[in-house]
Amino acid sequence: MRNFSIFKQSLGAGILIIFLCLGFACKKENPVPVNPVITLAAQEMKDLSYGSDPLQKLDVYLPANRDAKTKIVVFVHGGSFIGGDKLDYEGVVRELYREQIAVININYRLVDDAGLYQNPILRKDSPVKVKDQVADLAKALDFIWSKLGEWKLNDQKVALIGHSAGATLSLLYASHENSPNRIKAVVNLAGALDQTFTDIPQYQQVLPPYVLEAAHRFTGYPVNLENLAYFKEISPLYQVNPNRKIPTLNIFPELNDVMGLPKQGRATFDAYTQSLNQQGIPNKFVLIPGANHEFFGKFDLVLKETIAYLKIHLDGA
Repeated sequence: MRNFSIFKQSLGAGILIIFLCLGFACKKENPVPVNPVITLAAQEMKDLSYGSDPLQKLDVYLPANRDAKTKIVVFVHGGSFIGGDKLDYEGVVRELYREQIAVININYRLVDDAGLYQNPILRKDSPVKVKDQVADLAKALDFIWSKLGEWKLNDQKVALIGHSAGATLSLLYASHENSPNRIKAVVNLAGALDQTFTDIPQYQQVLPPYVLEAAHRFTGYPVNLENLAYFKEISPLYQVNPNRKIPTLNIFPELNDVMGLPKQGRATFDAYTQSLNQQGIPNKFVLIPGANHEFFGKFDLVLKETIAYLKIHLDGA
């Protein structure tokens, strides 16, 4: 997720290659046991449709010998809400898969970025907004739940993990009043937690024009005081729900500078932690020293913390 994070720059082939080799995806495969006994074969299914839009697709990775104890992760990609793809995170997914975790890696519809970077910037509305992306996540989860029996998985063992924009969408879904209480844990990897800007002095002059235009497309409303409520609706910081006490792991990269944009720093994560604590929602904050927004070279630590958190909150489910 990226709260307007890295935008097009993060979506190029170079970043994809880097992300797939973040210090874990390029490791040697785990040793294969001699003559393992396979009672249930591993299975991979690509581009299953959970809706009619071409982007409403998901990939499924089912480990061998899965049973009622097998953990399930639904992974939500980042990309500033306007880009990214599930394939960008296949290295992450396969690391989780190697830990005998069933992983479902989803795509969702994207906010229209046409003309966002031209000069002058094109003012237009996007048919897809952030709330529609949350709805896509909900639709994907409904599809996944309908298939868990067929896939021989326990519907009490499901966690959400998202990076950047995907983390924001995961947190928004988890806290939504109408979301079923089915998710047992959510992992926030550098998500954008506060997408309100009108409290920034001279925000119209301080923020780059494409940021203000992107924010308009995210909600359908221009950034101003009158529309503040719409931007709070897409900000997990303002959507903490005491009726949705889902254990939450917040992993923060120490150097989370996203093109100099505001509200990407430690103070915002601390405010979110404080809000979770005030509402009695179990949570853990983890700082990854020296990490940037992509956790480049530090993802081994991210993976270690994530798997440990899933073990605590899914093994007892």
